[in-house]
Amino acid sequence: MKANTAVSVVQHAPGDMGQMEANLVYIEQRLEEEGQRGSELVVFPEMGITSFFRHEPGGYERYWREATIELDGPELGRVADAARAANTHAVVGFAERADTTGVIYNSAALIGPDGLLGVTRKVHLPGLEKLYYTPADSIEVIDSPLGRIGIAICYDVMFPEYFRALSDQGAEIIVFCSSTWRGGAKGGVGIEHVKRDYWAALPMVTAIQNQAFVVGCNACGSLDMGSQAGVWERLGLSQIVAPTGQILATAGERDSEILRAELDREDLIAARTSYRFLTDRLL
Repeated sequence: MKANTAVSVVQHAPGDMGQMEANLVYIEQRLEEEGQRGSELVVFPEMGITSFFRHEPGGYERYWREATIELDGPELGRVADAARAANTHAVVGFAERADTTGVIYNSAALIGPDGLLGVTRKVHLPGLEKLYYTPADSIEVIDSPLGRIGIAICYDVMFPEYFRALSDQGAEIIVFCSSTWRGGAKGGVGIEHVKRDYWAALPMVTAIQNQAFVVGCNACGSLDMGSQAGVWERLGLSQIVAPTGQILATAGERDSEILRAELDREDLIAARTSYRFLTDRLL
């Protein structure tokens, strides 16, 4: 990876599936501002462009028609134009309309000044997501001018084997692109206080075990998930962590914040020469 990489994490509350234009404008504006600050990588939350589905009668068809985008469509093209103008890279989440009619992926793209560098599709789908998204069948690291970048989308971060796959491919920077939930009006997912504690710990644990930087962006605020799911609230707690386990920046639970940090390759070297986890693993 580069000797030094300036990164920004944009923790915020993306609008719902009817607010794609506003979401895109927000991303464009933040890329311009963070690029002016010298950021080389700007990370946004899961589903930051399109938002999630609304779980209600006819919800899947409406989602497919109104709130999914294609990889070569104008939406990612606008992000690429903004990244080019700001001379930076972006990780953005969105509902991807697959080539097969009716198939939707929960995806995140790495986009740089030269355009789309790679796309990650969510592998592990919790709860209601199983009704709307198709799981990916591969885990791949993306080569970039900043280094080898692996992206984990929300629930994927709960599975150590996911990071083992990224580590085996030489990941140096791991991006969490997330919208993990505190809970919801009609149930939610998980136990709030337990989830808060392990979500706060996961970036450090992942950074240490995989000897990579973790740039974790989680959304905050609430979202109406439809008449059959109610309003859900996101958890926040975005973090940037060095491979040594040092927390470089951290956000609160409820408010929009922008975290900034410098990723120093010397921290990667220090971690990997102090403990040789990557070569001592037996399986």
